[in-house]
Amino acid sequence: MATRGQSVARTLRDGVLDGTYKPGARMNEVDISNALGVSRTPVRGALGVLAAEGLLDYVPNSGYVVRRYTVQDVEDVYAARSVLEGLAARTVAERGLPDHHRGVLHKVLSETQALCDAQEWSEEVRDAWSRLNEAFHETIFEAADNRHLRELIAKSRSIPQLQTVKFRWHDLDTLVESYSDHLEIFEAIADRQGARAEYLAREHVYRSGRRLIANWRRFETQAPVKKPVRRVPRAA
Repeated sequence: MATRGQSVARTLRDGVLDGTYKPGARMNEVDISNALGVSRTPVRGALGVLAAEGLLDYVPNSGYVVRRYTVQDVEDVYAARSVLEGLAARTVAERGLPDHHRGVLHKVLSETQALCDAQEWSEEVRDAWSRLNEAFHETIFEAADNRHLRELIAKSRSIPQLQTVKFRWHDLDTLVESYSDHLEIFEAIADRQGARAEYLAREHVYRSGRRLIANWRRFETQAPVKKPVRRVPRAA
């Protein structure tokens, strides 16, 4: 069973990611503990966890506030990612795709095609697509066999709000388009076309970024829907 602190952290994390707690909002321990019906101790611990995850910032003499990412932040992140992920694809193409990674990519693409062929969209499909998408990219990063490049890519992809929210804005058309991109990237890598693999990977990240930026602009200007705060259940 989850501990009280884990339950509080999960509740607050969901609140940050779904917009209940707006970017820049102060996370007051007393208010949160009263709203959730818990003591301040698990709230204080949960806020520290969310800060470590990059969801909150600590402001001296003020406490924790929800980290704010602007459209410009998102644009900058994706500009860096497109270059780094393009380099990873080119590196694998030029060095040659190891058999193990080739097999993993075949499996990922096959499962993604099955999702596309079903012509259905649901929360389960979205979650499956999220897993397959991450597996596709992570396999390429691993196959590039460049620790420094992989660390830089991981840092550029480790913004929780972007990683979580972007899939909430996906739909079946996005899935089909991304699958087509993945297939082309894979074929270029398998055929050892370094320049083409790099170009396709960079364009894939760029287009993903443009979609996210368009939605992020709306996300910034819309007030979140007020939801009743659920009290944290007591651990058994």
